[in-house]
Amino acid sequence: MTTTGLIAKKIGMTRMMDPEGQKMLAVTLFKVESNTVTKILNEERDGYKALQIGYYAKKEKHLTKPDLSRLRKVGVKENFSRFKEFRVNEVPEGVEVGSSIGLESLEGVTALDISGFTKGRGFQGATKRWNHKTGRRTHGSHFHRRPGSLGCRTTPGRVAKGKHMPGHMGDKQRTIQNLRILDIDLDAGTIAVGGSTPGHKESFVVLRPTNKK
Repeated sequence: MTTTGLIAKKIGMTRMMDPEGQKMLAVTLFKVESNTVTKILNEERDGYKALQIGYYAKKEKHLTKPDLSRLRKVGVKENFSRFKEFRVNEVPEGVEVGSSIGLESLEGVTALDISGFTKGRGFQGATKRWNHKTGRRTHGSHFHRRPGSLGCRTTPGRVAKGKHMPGHMGDKQRTIQNLRILDIDLDAGTIAVGGSTPGHKESFVVLRPTNKK
């Protein structure tokens, strides 16, 4: 079965030789833990077909009562606190609520699209947040790292939408496409992918087979 996606935890980065043995590559390592089907959505009831995957198990006392009740009602014993839906054209044969999906579902897949949230950088000024050029630092300019003029004169008389301003930097969802799979260890549940990916260490990302060549 080829999956439409998996949830993985980012372990960190390392390096390894490319399959041709010609150069050293930067590699990101992921660990695929329990990806358990907690709900199967269908067109008659939900309007579309999808698999809901549960992940990130916690202690039972830390779950919300609706989630705990729903999991126990369908016979799932793990205390999953997060859920992700993957759209499917047809539910794969043999997949039912409680089924586990692992790295073996990536058989035949050579590259992935990886989605995650970038590292949060807190509140930053316009220079760091948008990579603005700084002002001169001599002759009393008093314009070192300021964003500059914001106005638009009388017309339209307001700050234009999208103006580069200081604010919250990072913590945005980003997708890196077409990253090559370099190694899969089914026993350890780890996968090595060439290149860097969004997210900090121990964060969760979504792995999807790429549709690019």
